[in-house]
Amino acid sequence: MAQTGDDLSLLLAWQAGDVAAGRTLVARHYASVYRFFFCKVSGDACEDLTQGTFEVVCRRREAFRGEASFKGFLFGIARIKLLEHIRLRSRRGPTFDPAEDSVVDPQTEKSLSSLLGERQIEHVVSQALRGLSLDDQIVLELKEYEQLTARELAELFAVPEGTMAGRIARARQRLREATERLLSRPELRDSSVRDLDSAMRSIGDKIDGWLRGGR
Repeated sequence: MAQTGDDLSLLLAWQAGDVAAGRTLVARHYASVYRFFFCKVSGDACEDLTQGTFEVVCRRREAFRGEASFKGFLFGIARIKLLEHIRLRSRRGPTFDPAEDSVVDPQTEKSLSSLLGERQIEHVVSQALRGLSLDDQIVLELKEYEQLTARELAELFAVPEGTMAGRIARARQRLREATERLLSRPELRDSSVRDLDSAMRSIGDKIDGWLRGGR
């Protein structure tokens, strides 16, 4: 049985009928996929969508042939599941455009605020991030939290790598501008953010720690 190994080895073993390899692969990425849905949908929906993502991976595991990264394949499925969920439940329905529209779930706002503690700048960057379009948020989170490369993100979004490099730069700039707008408020005028990447890493680490601590 394949209990250890890289993602592709585990997936190949799973495809060959090794159920334990499949369980290992799911366990390895479960918290990351849950974090992908966190603060975009309610807690119950996070659980359902995470499980649903891995159900699709199980059904479609033969479709992954190793030409792209497994993470790109996995989060591509997660993104589709998220869009299906939003379009089914949003007032905008099928008109929801992830390239233009943002997603903020009020039910998770208090949880995130409590999680971030007293670090005001993290609250500001988190709020700015969630105010971006859904796809901008996904691009920045997957790049920072999951260390997906521009190539992997290009595969996920089915665009050329050069196009994705430009999209990453524009999303990063929009996040900086949104953060600076929030910091211009009188009550925050003495705050500043010099390193967005560092702030995002800190946010991601806190979410990850909470998830791995059993939620």
